[in-house]
Amino acid sequence: MPILNISACPPTAGYVGAVYKQGISESEVISYLNESGIASKVNSGYFSFSPYFNESLRAIYVEIGFYEEGAPIKAYIFPGSKYTLLLVETDFNLNKGPLIYAESLLSGLLSPEKIVNESGSPNNWNPPVPYAVWSKLEKGVDLDVKVVRCGYMYSKLRKPEINRIGVVANGIDYNLSFSIIKKIEEKGLKVDYLGCSEESILKASKYRVVIFLGGHLAPITGKFVLPLLKNRSAYLEENGWLIFPGRWGTGGTFIVIAGSDRYMTRKAAEEFLKGWADTIVRMVKEGEEVSLTFNSTFHIAIESHGGCGLLEESRLLLKAEGNYIRAIYEEGHSDPCSKFYIADYSVENGEIRIELQRVSTSLICVQCIGVITANISIGPLPPGSYKVCINGICGSVSISKY
Repeated sequence: MPILNISACPPTAGYVGAVYKQGISESEVISYLNESGIASKVNSGYFSFSPYFNESLRAIYVEIGFYEEGAPIKAYIFPGSKYTLLLVETDFNLNKGPLIYAESLLSGLLSPEKIVNESGSPNNWNPPVPYAVWSKLEKGVDLDVKVVRCGYMYSKLRKPEINRIGVVANGIDYNLSFSIIKKIEEKGLKVDYLGCSEESILKASKYRVVIFLGGHLAPITGKFVLPLLKNRSAYLEENGWLIFPGRWGTGGTFIVIAGSDRYMTRKAAEEFLKGWADTIVRMVKEGEEVSLTFNSTFHIAIESHGGCGLLEESRLLLKAEGNYIRAIYEEGHSDPCSKFYIADYSVENGEIRIELQRVSTSLICVQCIGVITANISIGPLPPGSYKVCINGICGSVSISKY
């Protein structure tokens, strides 16, 4: 907690920030902003947090939205030799939406994979916590965070005003999948294609709902999607797809519709049209606040066979391969001319339970004491620890982050 100062007063806004383990120069930042077409401005002189804070730094900022009172919301970039700070203004509830938006907008400059810390603090905590974290990492200087000043007069974020759907997609996903999303217009809601550049992301901030077609590996647009998905990109391995919603900017909603390749992205778009379209129309046209849930492909595949052998007790072997769990289950049986099939399964709170049953293979085979083997693939799954139980035999396995 910060040190309390007698001159403190209630916060009216806040800061949220991300520290990147990435050195960058001011000239590199300005060059990128100019080349990408992002409206930017170098702060004349030096940026400070209050008269009570002795240190100030030259900062580059991008206007990413507005408060209801009309003042711009700014995303500040503090370059460093080893670490770079992206510090974003927000409301006093420390809404992370503006930060998520800024991370996506600037992903061509600051790699989302190099984020080592995200934090926030009210605007009467001085300096902001993200700045203190960056100061420690970049300069080895510990800063005391104090409550010392009154905040800005600005407090409420101005929500996006365009009551249509904006779509960001590269040429490949546009050609294959945009026509599917466009069918929402049959429900009376306009759909606009915004393109696939940084300027497209600037346009997107003004829409109540923005759809990204394509995943984190999609050419051109993948860099914008990565900060939105975080570790959920794990669902896009091996014929996977997902529909992932979230809040960003000053109150808008983003929806990532993506697959492991262009054809699975089209599959995800078809699923979106079937199951989500009516809800999105209500959200945009009527301003209805609705809860959107994450949806993805998930499957358990089995290959099974029997053979002669002797196994006194059933056994289970588990290992992680990428974002999948591979399980080998073996069970002794008097008839090797059998195989397993999946009778039932459940996935809840990191625990996967699978019930296997046997069926005759109807093959002519040598009669002997046998062993029936099941090779099972489970996934894709996000990083984490899992307990897997097959026919009552349990084991544990972990899937690591990228």
